[in-house]
Amino acid sequence: MDVKVIDLPAARVAYHRHIGPYGPAIGAFWGRVVGPWVQSHGLGQALCYGVGYDDPTVTPADKCRYDACVTVPDNFTATGSADITTLPGGRYAVGHFEGQTADIADAWTWMTRNWLPSSGLQCDDRPCFEMFRPDLAFNPQTGAMRCDICIPVRPL
Repeated sequence: MDVKVIDLPAARVAYHRHIGPYGPAIGAFWGRVVGPWVQSHGLGQALCYGVGYDDPTVTPADKCRYDACVTVPDNFTATGSADITTLPGGRYAVGHFEGQTADIADAWTWMTRNWLPSSGLQCDDRPCFEMFRPDLAFNPQTGAMRCDICIPVRPL
């Protein structure tokens, strides 16, 4: 995986929270809840983010928190089960992932256990996330997905 260290802008997002296991349940949550909400609000071309807050090797699966986010304009008001927040900008290590959804956990592991320790950088306290365009993120015919894995970094 090719990793670049770049500055990302802050992003104002509407989000829906999923509490439960990561993996296939996240894809189902996007399909069942988030995707229809995004389309009904005319946000189908907006940049999206997936923010996992918990390490599933430490946190019980039924307690893992995940926010499915879509960028919204400043004047946007959240409706229904959505809330508004801002994802912080700043310096991020960004690795492009393309592959089967089942393989994304391995990509996260490689970035955090292999790339990060040898980079001269460390993760800071901003959230890590996946960044993608909803119309390009998932191919239902092949089961493949593509996104950028983003880890907030600072010098050691």
